[in-house]
Amino acid sequence: MALRPVSGGPPNAASPGAGLKLLHDAFRRELSLIRREIAESGPGIGAQLRVNCLTVCQGLRNHHTGEDTTMFPFLTEHHPELAPVLERLRAEHERIATLVAELYKVVSSTAADPALVRAEVDRLADELERHLAHEEEQLIPVLDA
Repeated sequence: MALRPVSGGPPNAASPGAGLKLLHDAFRRELSLIRREIAESGPGIGAQLRVNCLTVCQGLRNHHTGEDTTMFPFLTEHHPELAPVLERLRAEHERIATLVAELYKVVSSTAADPALVRAEVDRLADELERHLAHEEEQLIPVLDA
């Protein structure tokens, strides 16, 4: 048996920057689906919607933890000029973690109010979209250089 290196890897993308964009687009897609599910949910929040929200929340936590503990230290070491950008991105990660925790509380309630869930999802999605766009604008050129 021989081991051979393969190109790509999770995510399977042409470059590190493309991989970051691919992951970000997955979060965008999932939040869009959740927004649609909430709009169509009627007076109650179904179990599947709860699962979808909680899955996205956990995925965001894992993604940002990975960036904070692996990618950002690497970039800090190799691109010290990015220190202010990385500090801002870390602060944004903390803000998003707070929004995720708030959404988690709302969605986990047995009597979740769809209007409150919608408002929390919208707050998180809007903040996350700004964060993802800023992160891509700042890091993709560096990752792909």
